[in-house]
Amino acid sequence: MDYLINKTKLFLLLLCVISFKGHAYPAQSELFGISESMVHIWVTYGDGVTGTGSGVVIKENHVATDCHVFADSKGVNVVKYFKTYVPIAVFADWGHDLCILQFDDLPLPPVKMGKTESISYEDKVFALTFPNDNPVPLPSYGKVKGLHQFEGGNIIRTSATFTVGSSGGALFDLDFNLIGITTFKSPGKRLGHFYCLPVEWISDLLQKTPQNDLMSSEPPFWSLPDAEKPFFMQVIVPMQQENWQQMKKIAKTWTQSEQGSPDAWYYLGIAESKLDNYSEAIKDFEKALMINDRHLDSLSELYAIAKIKNDTISQSTLIDKMRAIDPDYVEYFLQVNS
Repeated sequence: MDYLINKTKLFLLLLCVISFKGHAYPAQSELFGISESMVHIWVTYGDGVTGTGSGVVIKENHVATDCHVFADSKGVNVVKYFKTYVPIAVFADWGHDLCILQFDDLPLPPVKMGKTESISYEDKVFALTFPNDNPVPLPSYGKVKGLHQFEGGNIIRTSATFTVGSSGGALFDLDFNLIGITTFKSPGKRLGHFYCLPVEWISDLLQKTPQNDLMSSEPPFWSLPDAEKPFFMQVIVPMQQENWQQMKKIAKTWTQSEQGSPDAWYYLGIAESKLDNYSEAIKDFEKALMINDRHLDSLSELYAIAKIKNDTISQSTLIDKMRAIDPDYVEYFLQVNS
């Protein structure tokens, strides 16, 4: 429970960093141009049931969104400035939960396309979506916390939060390049992990033949039974439940399957640390840092172990390394761990 409490405290303090020290993020007034490319998606299921989501214009007359926003519905359209536009076809990758609506009369500019390979851990990013049916797109600021290789792309985990109505929205870097589509979060209310689909999947999808209906052919990968989900998802529930043995088992299998994943070693280190296997945990965190020296979370956990061992020299060294990555994070991290 202490692990969850400390992580929650740190998360709340980091929100303060974003709110009060986040001048590097674009202000709402700077988002007007890019907001022109965001659309509100409205869905009809019949019997008076409706739903909403978000979408982003990725090329002329084409809007990218999540398939689950309108899968198996009776109808879908997009709204911009109180005007409704009806798609003529759908490019669908149901398993990856990425869909592109095609139009013949959508007078909106496309965004610039980026690449997930151009971003790094702890890079600042922001999401732009229509949360809770808000009539205009709203930003959510955060950082890249994970890049998980999955079926030809990098699923992005970000601390930029999103909620109901945000599915299908856009994740941008600070140069306003689209790098991901906001899609799903981990279950539970604590320690939320927010994931975005990679922008590279969009160009791949446009090579497929579009369909003329909204019927899905398979469920999205993130909704599969736990044992069939990717490891980066499997490991979260036992961590939330503090089932450290189960978490260790999953993370160990993950490291064997993807030895080059820093997050696999990080989560294994978390489990080992919670089981008081500090020497093994240190090796795991150091392995994560050997793969990715910007893995701030691993440095944080090494600091926690050094503090338990009263190793002040290591604490000081680790703080210096953390400060080189994110000085604002260190300021609030030290408050939590004082």
